[in-house]
Amino acid sequence: MSSRSNNSRTTPRSAAGPRRGFTILELTVVLIMVSLIAGIAVPRLNYERYRADAAMRTVRSILQASQRNAIMRQTNVVVGFNEAAGLMEIIEDTDNDCQYDPGERLVTRPLEEGSKFSLPPTPYGSPVASPVTGPNMCTVRGLRAIQFLRDGATATDLDVYLTSSRGTAKDYRLIRVTMASGRTEAFRFDGSTWKRTN
Repeated sequence: MSSRSNNSRTTPRSAAGPRRGFTILELTVVLIMVSLIAGIAVPRLNYERYRADAAMRTVRSILQASQRNAIMRQTNVVVGFNEAAGLMEIIEDTDNDCQYDPGERLVTRPLEEGSKFSLPPTPYGSPVASPVTGPNMCTVRGLRAIQFLRDGATATDLDVYLTSSRGTAKDYRLIRVTMASGRTEAFRFDGSTWKRTN
């Protein structure tokens, strides 16, 4: 028989058995580290930018839907802008007079929460006096409005400036409508220039 010595050492177990889980101190340290990381990361997220983008998409989709509606129904559709209340009024103008008459369908759509119509620090092109501007806009129910014609064109060019409730320079957005085609384009302001978006 070979005589080998057993050098393995065993550690005595505590009376409570093997250790399971984490101590309060370990959990506290982990929570503090997660809080510090979140405190660094969250301020870098610009929620206001997302609100301005959402408002831009809302206004653009309403204008595009109004154009399609005018073509499909073969009646003019008027979109009025309530700048103070932050909403739009869409009217199916059955008699094509750019006025709201009894019996004509009227739908109200608000801007996204945390956004508003607002003049930018640097407008696209020439200076403007209003966040909703165009050379031949009509007035419906006291609101400046654009009229989509039955062929999809509009009665005027249009610029609509939007921003978040914070209103910093980089939060400004622009929707442009071209009179001849009724086509909409979207732009973002990067603090110095306007850049077209999809």
